[in-house]
Amino acid sequence: MNIKPKIIGITGGISSGKSTIGRMLASLGAHYLDADEMCHIQMLVKEVKDKIVEEFGAEVLDVCGNVDRSRLANIVFQDKARLDALCAILHPPVLEQIQAKIAEAERHGRRKAVVIDAALLEESGLSIYCDFVVFVNTSKERKVERSRLSRHWPADELEKREQFQMTLEEKKRSADYIIDNNFTVENTFRQVKEFWQHCLEERQS
Repeated sequence: MNIKPKIIGITGGISSGKSTIGRMLASLGAHYLDADEMCHIQMLVKEVKDKIVEEFGAEVLDVCGNVDRSRLANIVFQDKARLDALCAILHPPVLEQIQAKIAEAERHGRRKAVVIDAALLEESGLSIYCDFVVFVNTSKERKVERSRLSRHWPADELEKREQFQMTLEEKKRSADYIIDNNFTVENTFRQVKEFWQHCLEERQS
């Protein structure tokens, strides 16, 4: 008889290191699902792309006819209603895909856990599927520096985008476990391994 995998949701601020935590858990045996990457892939699907163009206009397309995420971001991160409209297009197919991945993992039982890395874990309703929600705690200074290096954002861009999400305090309060990602990679990985051991113990109980 297969033991169902634990479902782990990862939340936190932008550039807090959620994907780093997710990949660490994957290295320990979890199946890692990146919801943001799934959204990016959905934008290539004709039906989804057509809905985006209908909502936001052809100016969001690049010269190849694909959705230019930077142009789209410039629109939706100016107006919460526009962001909600984009989420209404992208979230249903991504949620369906995640549900299918979870069902597959439960049927086959080859994974001890499924990790859902989603910036809008609570807002999208994904947290209801999670046995554990992990909040990645990272200082504002580190997040700003990471977003500058990896995304080439100006200093105020991170704060501008985070105001469209649940507050960090709300995310932290809703979490079952907190991982501090303010120090070395080794320090973070030690915390991840401790959490993973906790998951395994819960899975066997």
